[in-house]
Amino acid sequence: MGYYHSTYFAYGIHIPVDGPAWEESERADEELPKIKAACPDVGHLEAGDYDRDHFFLVTKCHSVDLGRFEHVTPQTATPEQIADWDQQLIAAAMALGYKDTSAPGWLVVPDLS
Repeated sequence: MGYYHSTYFAYGIHIPVDGPAWEESERADEELPKIKAACPDVGHLEAGDYDRDHFFLVTKCHSVDLGRFEHVTPQTATPEQIADWDQQLIAAAMALGYKDTSAPGWLVVPDLS
């Protein structure tokens, strides 16, 4: 069995969960389509340290594989786009029942699968 390493650069919110992140991902797969009209840019990401993944609600998300690099410029998102993403992420978090989340922002998430 081998390991797969990657890193994600995303705009979003870290959502602390009590159980496994994959269970929350499955729930998000069922629930996010129900609010797609209000939150069209919101998806989710499950990533982290092998079997200790974290769960995130994200809008823009880009993967960078091990041994590669990417030039990332968060300034390509306008202040209006960021404000719209913030609104969508907060609305999605509330609709999914998440409380006490951090403010949306740019995230760098290393992943080991």
